[in-house]
Amino acid sequence: MTLRSPSMRPAALQRPVSDGWLGTRELPGYRAGNVVARLADLPAVDPDHLYFNLLLLDAEGQLQDHHSGPCLSMDRRYSVDERSRYVRVVAELMRHAPSDDRGLSAIGQALHFVRDRGIQGDRLLLAAQLVDEACSEDAVVVNLAHMLTLSLGEDEATRELASVLQQMAAAATPPMRAHGIQPVTAASAAVTGAVPDKPGLQAQVRCVVRWVGKAQARRFLRDRIGLALVPTPDLLGV
Repeated sequence: MTLRSPSMRPAALQRPVSDGWLGTRELPGYRAGNVVARLADLPAVDPDHLYFNLLLLDAEGQLQDHHSGPCLSMDRRYSVDERSRYVRVVAELMRHAPSDDRGLSAIGQALHFVRDRGIQGDRLLLAAQLVDEACSEDAVVVNLAHMLTLSLGEDEATRELASVLQQMAAAATPPMRAHGIQPVTAASAAVTGAVPDKPGLQAQVRCVVRWVGKAQARRFLRDRIGLALVPTPDLLGV
């Protein structure tokens, strides 16, 4: 499958006030929401690789949880640009992942994966799937809606999802109803409760997530829309 290029609309790429670069050019960090990914140089711990920290901040900006260790996918020969791409992508990948009750512990496997294997090529999608499997349905919905908005802009993303939902409605089967999901149309994307006449993007995404499962939703949408739906350096402009 050939993936299409995202729209890269300037309005979609505006960052929240809390987002931004930290650290130094040689040892960069990036904050995405309440998550900070950053690199350090601790030769006494690992003489060959940089050291990785992921911090979870509370609403006041204080440290709530952290994950750290040698970054086996990032040795000291990597350029400053490669280091910057790494922390920015990982921060964006984990932006919506932390759990209110478990902090970063729920996504420990994904964090170990990006530390050990990196984010090149298909590894980024694999890391995103590990995050999706560990996160709540709400977190997966919010993240996919965010990635769709970054890639297409909200209006076009809503139209694309409407087309996907129409296809789902046409293929609605008894197993779909057995999972508590009713056939949907482009104008009726919510699965439970009152159905709005014009559902928002998150309501559309939630319908897809409940139909195919949170662990498969990213691949399902990628195959139908032709977008990676992961925070690639090109999409983020780094």
